[in-house]
Amino acid sequence: MGIFDFFKKKNNRQENISTPVQEIAIPEEKIVEEAAEEVVEVTPEIKQEIPSQPQPVEEPSVNEEYEKIKTYNDYIVYSIALQLRGEYTPISAFEKDNGEIEGFVYMVTEDAYALPVHEAISKMEEKFEKELQEGKIRSYMILYHSQFDHNDNHNPATQEGEFKAISLSYHFKGADKAKTGLPYIFENETVTYKGFAEFSHEENNGIMNHQLIDGKEYFTNTEGIAAPETTNEAGIIVRKSNVHNLINTWSGIFGHENFQTKDYGQYLTSVLMQSTVADPLGESKGKTEFEDVRFKTVITDELSTIMPEVKTDYTLDFETRSVREWENALNLQAIVAGPARNTFGIWFFATDYAENRNIYLTQPHLNVNISGIVLILDAHEGTDLPDGTKMSEEFTTYMPSQTLPNYACFDFIAKVIDFKETELLEDGSIKGYIVKLKLITHEEAEDFFTIDAFVNKENMRFENLTKGMKVTGALQLQGKIAD
Repeated sequence: MGIFDFFKKKNNRQENISTPVQEIAIPEEKIVEEAAEEVVEVTPEIKQEIPSQPQPVEEPSVNEEYEKIKTYNDYIVYSIALQLRGEYTPISAFEKDNGEIEGFVYMVTEDAYALPVHEAISKMEEKFEKELQEGKIRSYMILYHSQFDHNDNHNPATQEGEFKAISLSYHFKGADKAKTGLPYIFENETVTYKGFAEFSHEENNGIMNHQLIDGKEYFTNTEGIAAPETTNEAGIIVRKSNVHNLINTWSGIFGHENFQTKDYGQYLTSVLMQSTVADPLGESKGKTEFEDVRFKTVITDELSTIMPEVKTDYTLDFETRSVREWENALNLQAIVAGPARNTFGIWFFATDYAENRNIYLTQPHLNVNISGIVLILDAHEGTDLPDGTKMSEEFTTYMPSQTLPNYACFDFIAKVIDFKETELLEDGSIKGYIVKLKLITHEEAEDFFTIDAFVNKENMRFENLTKGMKVTGALQLQGKIAD
């Protein structure tokens, strides 16, 4: 198992899929045959019988909307496949003049920024409507997750509880724009698709049983989306992010396995709610303040959040060169980057960004407290680097994480200078260490870059810490402006 195998995204909704198509009862058509009256002409000598006329055979009716929609079967099924992988990005496809269908999607050019759903849908529609009017395409379809529930509400779903269906917004040349939806429900760990209400059982099965071709590239048309970036008057580069969260950070606090099996999210929510009301007895403080770590709450009219902060007295002189603000946290959380001690570069999650945002954006030269949360810790044996390079026994290093970019995460080889046991939560059930890690070995300065870091015992791959030992792993740096 690699260091970062713990961070593979697990989405409980993708464990199983059930796709029974809702059978829509259609009243049985009854053909009432009226007996043809026998016409008889009687003469004294001849009785003549006129033969009955055969009943006309009705041709089966063609569902024109179904014929249109099934043109895009590939992309309906592809959208379902994405959902089962835990991905909810809008996708689209268009029909070329020769009848070929090709896919189109906006691509994230970096892991920090994704086009907001409303904006992606709007840009797709604008693009395809223009091409349809110019005669470049014959039709198009945009597929996205919505609040549709057998009603006319095709508003995009963006929050938990709103996800009700895959909406199909389409326009064929010579016809009006139209929308329909494929409702689904979540039951335990299963997604059940209920079928298009306006289609028959057989028609729904024709769509849901469609097979994608292995290895085929369905999105041959893409457009890259870059994160917004500006440089302010202080010369600080301000970049935006809208996909990041603190899941890995809390996983480092509670332990990766423990975090997945216990509902700590509910615990943190309750602590946060208690922090929003007056507490004259100070009872809520006992749930957020521990000897070596505090659970810091940020309460505003628009955002309430909670984050872990490792206590430390370690201070660095630092120059802010860039700030990556998290738009999805209303720009009240950020990763701050720049040189420390005028020599080595660091970036850290600023636990005080909500209250000190203006200082970070206008005053580049700061003194900051730096600490860390260790995500994985293992014993480092030998002195060779992974590429075989020979290093001295005193060698230490840290390098930006390739697995968790833009989270202020680093892979490291460090020396344990000191450590002590510590506990979190009221019952002391979270057990770990505060470890003093030397990340840079400097001949003249013992603590040139030596930080205090919390590690949960669950996230350690060995049993016993000892002073002076070499360790390796991954950590997230955090910091705040020093008092």
